[in-house]
Amino acid sequence: MPRRIVVVGGGVVGCSVAWHLAQRELGEIMLLERDRIGSGTTWHSAGNITWRPGQRHDATVLYAFETIARLTEESGQDTGWLKTGRLFLAHGQAAIRRLEAYQEQAGRRDIGSRMITGPEAAGLHPLLEGSAITAAWFNPLSGRINPADLTAAYAKAARRRGVRITENCKVTGLSLRNGRVRGVETATGPIEADDVVMAAGLWSRGLLAPVGIHLAQWACEHFYVIADVTPRLPRETPSFVAPEDLLYGREEVGGMMVGFFDEDAKTIDAASLPEPFAFTLLPPDWDKIAPYFEKAIAIFPALEKAPIRRFVNGPESFTPDDAPLIGPVPGVAGLHLCTAMNSGGVTYSAAVGHMVADFLSGAAPRFDVGAFAPERFGEKAADLQWLRSEISAVVSRGYRETNL
Repeated sequence: MPRRIVVVGGGVVGCSVAWHLAQRELGEIMLLERDRIGSGTTWHSAGNITWRPGQRHDATVLYAFETIARLTEESGQDTGWLKTGRLFLAHGQAAIRRLEAYQEQAGRRDIGSRMITGPEAAGLHPLLEGSAITAAWFNPLSGRINPADLTAAYAKAARRRGVRITENCKVTGLSLRNGRVRGVETATGPIEADDVVMAAGLWSRGLLAPVGIHLAQWACEHFYVIADVTPRLPRETPSFVAPEDLLYGREEVGGMMVGFFDEDAKTIDAASLPEPFAFTLLPPDWDKIAPYFEKAIAIFPALEKAPIRRFVNGPESFTPDDAPLIGPVPGVAGLHLCTAMNSGGVTYSAAVGHMVADFLSGAAPRFDVGAFAPERFGEKAADLQWLRSEISAVVSRGYRETNL
């Protein structure tokens, strides 16, 4: 009998995992999706991918760029990839020093980035008020992708390599026996497997808790708006991130997307989400984002009078240290995790697919996976009070630390 591997979850991460596993020809690979491919949190992702120095966004992002080109050719599916570059905006000296350190490392690698003044940044972004910032770092190795198209490309390429993808198949639990995984339980019956990869995002924790496996992840409400700005933005306008202000954004069909990594983030129990929760959003919360939107107006004055076309409030899974949970689960042979992407599923998708394929094939790891070990939080992962408190704080804290 060939080895059977079941991937639970058909978002951008699960589909990447399935494709990467199929490339290794490890056996019979099945992907189970509770609704439709790309539902859950993938579909409302901002789709930004940005290189920068450091463990999480260096080799992993360079591999993402490599993968996009290869995946597009193999699948025949356009991913909507558009290279725009990105402006990192700074006010204070500490932030500027960090960006200068980024520039030093990028310069040694001939990245083509540069430190610029506020007025120079305004020359790259037509709505930016140059006097509102002190300095900026322009990073050309950045762009955006259409998350739905990227997911479809992973799925299409996986199918071409023999992966069986089943939509509208709700996994309800895990089957274990004698310390090893035996398969999954679904709404329509059990499915046997030699290995299971849990890539169910928001629902991963709830699926594993009944068998005594507690994941250090929890969901938070995550917000962005799309404003109909005047003048309209060209598609190639560089995206931006303002870490001190907890803001990010980019062009969106001529308008402007502005997102927020707010302090004291609103946590939400994934088990409380309505069913079905597929291409679904939570209610807007203007009071929560108002202080951050005012900071955005100071940098981009056109936002003050721009009609808001759309308010997106979609839950995302976070961990207490802002790093994903990737790797085998100690004590449960055959069970692997690939979850809790901390709002970075699109960015991480290529690299984490490769990581999981390395684990399951026994290959030497291409990437340093030490920071992602699922067991790193120990028994604290079962402490819901601690978990909610830490994750409410990490949304803003992790964003500042990661971007600066």
